[in-house]
Amino acid sequence: MDLVTLVMTVCLVSAPERCREESMQLQAHGSLAQCMFQSPVHIASWSQQHPALRVKKWRCRLPDVDRVI
Repeated sequence: MDLVTLVMTVCLVSAPERCREESMQLQAHGSLAQCMFQSPVHIASWSQQHPALRVKKWRCRLPDVDRVI
């Protein structure tokens, strides 16, 4: 299975102007469309584990092929 990256912009509930990006890898058969369909479930789970943060927006991207792990 191919991986795609879900990139979320998250902000503090107590200070909504303080935001950062969080990312997680999803198995989405290499399809950005599949990532977008799967994202709400993963975002809901992530949000329950991080109640002080609110997900403002998200996007899916393919992994960097030039990045060395």
